[in-house]
Amino acid sequence: MALVNGHLPRLVVAGFALLVAATAMAATPDEQYERREAAMKQAGGGLKALSAAAKAGTVTDEAKAAAHAVEAFAQGLPDLFPAGEPSEKSRALPAIWSDPDGWKEKINAFRAAAAGLVSAADGGDAAALAAAVEATGPACGGCHKAFRGPEK
Repeated sequence: MALVNGHLPRLVVAGFALLVAATAMAATPDEQYERREAAMKQAGGGLKALSAAAKAGTVTDEAKAAAHAVEAFAQGLPDLFPAGEPSEKSRALPAIWSDPDGWKEKINAFRAAAAGLVSAADGGDAAALAAAVEATGPACGGCHKAFRGPEK
């Protein structure tokens, strides 16, 4: 991943925004699921890139872009779960919709962790990035444990 006139993070953020918007407009639960899965895989790739940067002890432009992408994903996450019945393929638990306060609490924890990734990456501090990556795992997993069912 390379910077284009110093704007790759904005391009990545825009890409996530478009993916989230498309998910919200999906015609079927299966389309919503497919788009949500694509966004989650992209975010997971960003987290892996950040983890590799933290282990290498260096903050690259790619790590900065990945941090911005994960933050954009975190901001748009609630829109990836529109009201209604999820696809039969989905592991999303009904608690996402029946416990909106609990869901919001987990989302906000992940958003805070993602903001920490951006702060650390933009600051160029590899040690801070490593700490932010370490904090993001449990915040991300917090949603999975409470709001995602077993593999089908």
